[in-house]
Amino acid sequence: MNPYSSLFQPGNIGSLRLENRLIMPAMASQLAEPDGRLSERLIDYYRARAKGGVGLIMTSYASVSADAPLMFNMAISDDSWVEDWRRLIDALHACGTKVGIQLMHVGMLYLFAGFVPKGATMKVPSPVPWVKGDIPCHVMTAEDIDRYVEDFARAARRAREAGADLIELHSCHGSLAGMFMSPILNRRRDEYGGNVENRTRFPRRIIERIRETVGPDFPIVIRINGSDDLEGGTTVEEAIQQARILESAGADGLSVSRGIEFWATTTIPSYLYPNGSMLSLVDEIKQAVKSPVIAAGKITPELAAEVIRDGRADFIALGRPLLADPILPAKLSNGRVQEVRRCIYCMNCLNQDRRAGRGSCSVNPFLNRESQYPMNPANRPKKVMVIGGGLAGMQSALLLAERGHNVSLHEKEARLGGQWNIASVVPDKSGHAAFVGYLERNLERSKVEIRLNAEVTGEKVLELKPDAVVIATGAVPAILDIPGARRPNVVQAVDVIAGKSHPKGRVVVLGGRFTAIETAILLAERGVEVSLVTRGALGLTLERMTLRKLTKRLIDLRVPLYLNTAVLEINESTVAIRFNEEVFELPADTAVLAVGMNPQNELARELDGLVPEVHTVGDCVKPRNAAAVAYQAAQVAARI
Repeated sequence: MNPYSSLFQPGNIGSLRLENRLIMPAMASQLAEPDGRLSERLIDYYRARAKGGVGLIMTSYASVSADAPLMFNMAISDDSWVEDWRRLIDALHACGTKVGIQLMHVGMLYLFAGFVPKGATMKVPSPVPWVKGDIPCHVMTAEDIDRYVEDFARAARRAREAGADLIELHSCHGSLAGMFMSPILNRRRDEYGGNVENRTRFPRRIIERIRETVGPDFPIVIRINGSDDLEGGTTVEEAIQQARILESAGADGLSVSRGIEFWATTTIPSYLYPNGSMLSLVDEIKQAVKSPVIAAGKITPELAAEVIRDGRADFIALGRPLLADPILPAKLSNGRVQEVRRCIYCMNCLNQDRRAGRGSCSVNPFLNRESQYPMNPANRPKKVMVIGGGLAGMQSALLLAERGHNVSLHEKEARLGGQWNIASVVPDKSGHAAFVGYLERNLERSKVEIRLNAEVTGEKVLELKPDAVVIATGAVPAILDIPGARRPNVVQAVDVIAGKSHPKGRVVVLGGRFTAIETAILLAERGVEVSLVTRGALGLTLERMTLRKLTKRLIDLRVPLYLNTAVLEINESTVAIRFNEEVFELPADTAVLAVGMNPQNELARELDGLVPEVHTVGDCVKPRNAAAVAYQAAQVAARI
């Protein structure tokens, strides 16, 4: 029997029948045109998931009000948007999936977006003194509330006219409707503030007015916070009361989330959180209501099947897993679980250029580039050597084989994976190892010749006479150019993580990105007295929600942080720093370096001009994150 069979039973939300229990939740793809209009790449993005067999696609939030625009996101704020939505919905219906539109007024989520569009103001229920003074805010009047209730109702009518199968009201995370429900964000003293019933009045009125507008049979789902995860915020006990009020107002289903996006880190749980980190909230709300409940939040296929089988939820929202593998439902349904490209919750899909509308995925190089896959077969199969068995080499070899080339993969160590194997040793990243296993299985399936313990020289390449060579030889840890950097008491962070080095006593970690932060946390949790010194800001360029969670861990572990601080010299028992324009010495039995990587590209230079084609990929070109490596591997594979 298929262990995932519980996921492929039909279910209903109101009058809508879904053929399975898997939902793609609303996520910000930012693939629309800059003005929000429909683009072909947005259709491609959703069509790939529709073809993959998901029961319902909830499209990215649609702004219901013209005064709350979001760049690169489709709106539904006037009738001119209906035709764009109809084109998208028709394309997805043709693939056999049902489609919902999430309606939202952005409210304070502008803070998470990072900017307020020119000419707009951030609408809030009550004054918020902790918001920076340069952000324009407007405290809503009773007249504003009435107007926005009508905006939601008109948007729902447009959604139905466009052919949507249901709508979802976004009322969590800090959106406008969600702000009213939260006691930490809503401090009004009128009928819309104070007790739970008053704070729920605005979203309740929205549902009631939508129901009047669209009729009794059009399904309405509302997404709420089971908890704000902040002191003074919504608790699960209050969320239960809110769920009952909203159900009685006409909601046909409840989707449970958690956290305020611009404060908490729980809204989009990363690898730092356990699987199913929202399920305890789902359990309590499910017992309190009669309507179907949708669970979300880092749910693996195995956990999803268990949750549905045990009746803990009625539907499962799989967000990032469907970004990693668009055809995940079909693979599970057909018993092809070993072929699933699993999400590793690294958060690189969030670490994007928001204004340019680009995202990336460590395990799926074609996220947001769906028209580029499957890749075109090679015009003439070539003999290709891929040198280096880390992520860059493995992904290049696999894609080249899929295109029809005769590929061999050469790795100097006894196992594939390279630096990724070290990253997977970090306790919170144990799930990262699954991706190496996925690549190994597919390399074998694609008949790529794998040679381990095979260090390749230029002479060896010339002997094998390949048509093309892909160099993926990676990088080595950098060393600071300061006095004392090569002392015996100086070690590399990667050696600490790999268990090759065991610093004791007083330790200073030098660096400010993930490797440095994770090493400092690892040592502090072992009881080591550790400080962290970085020449710039902490986690510069890193994904914000993960950085926020890691920073909180540093604070909770009481790790001293020296930001914007230069390291001057490493001595036998101290590290000299320039802090606040003064020179100080930090006690240090060991200094741990996490100051970046240096590319290893000597073989590429040696082979230049000696073989027909030489390509470089990954860290041997420039150290970068796994998502950038994945896409570069796809680009190289497409050129050969």
